[in-house]
This record gives sequence, C-alpha cells and structure tokens, in this order.
Amino acid sequence: MAQKILKKCNKCLQKYEYGKSCSCLSQHNRKMLKIKGKEDNFYSSPVWRKLRLQIIARDLKCCRRCAAMKNNLITISDTEDLEVHHIKPRSKYPELELEPTNLVTICKVCNLQLGTRETLDFKFEAKPLKGPCL
Repeated sequence: MAQKILKKCNKCLQKYEYGKSCSCLSQHNRKMLKIKGKEDNFYSSPVWRKLRLQIIARDLKCCRRCAAMKNNLITISDTEDLEVHHIKPRSKYPELELEPTNLVTICKVCNLQLGTRETLDFKFEAKPLKGPCL
C-alpha cells in the first residue's frame, strides 16, 4: 500500500494530502473577501443562479466573444464551463447587476482576458429576455 504524501497548509498549519486542498481553504477565501469588503452571496443567490441560466440560454450556450472574434460558434453543453460576465462591473454599477442587457455569456478564458473593463472588445448587442426574467 502506497504511503500518502502530506503537505502543511501555510494558513492553518494543518497537514493535508498532497494533490488536494486544505479543508480551511474556503474559510480563508471568505475571510479575504470580507477583508477586501467584497463578501456577499450574490453569485450563490437563487435569483442570480436562475438569471445566469437564462442568459446562457439567450446567448445560445456559447461564448459570444469567441463567436465574434474567431467566427467560431461552438455550443458548450456544460453550463459550468461558461460564465456570465457583467459588461459594466458590479463594483461600480450595482444597480445593473441583474440587468439582462448588462450580461453576456463568455468562456472562462475570455472572462479573465476581459477583466473589469467597462466595455467589450467585441461587437455584442444584448437582447432583453422574453417574459419575466426572475
């Protein structure tokens, strides 16, 4: 039987199995968000989760940036591989955080590349959702 390799967590100093995360990691992340003044449950709220799926469906389950820049309309079936990006960031425009025309579906790579700029680097016209969105 192979012996497990253990690492010591830099934060809590407890030992955990190599290749896995320390159990305290989520606590540290929450603490850092609180220190930075960003602690909220917005992204785990039922309202956001429902709207997120509606935006992904509206945008045909594909990264709109990849589609616009690479002429590549590839549908991604696993919605966890897609992110819904706030065109105008929540930090500066909290009143737009649930506005469908301020949201666009993009992949994780594109979301990192866009960051928090207030404009898109591709042409996109957000359509309002049909019917009640929330």
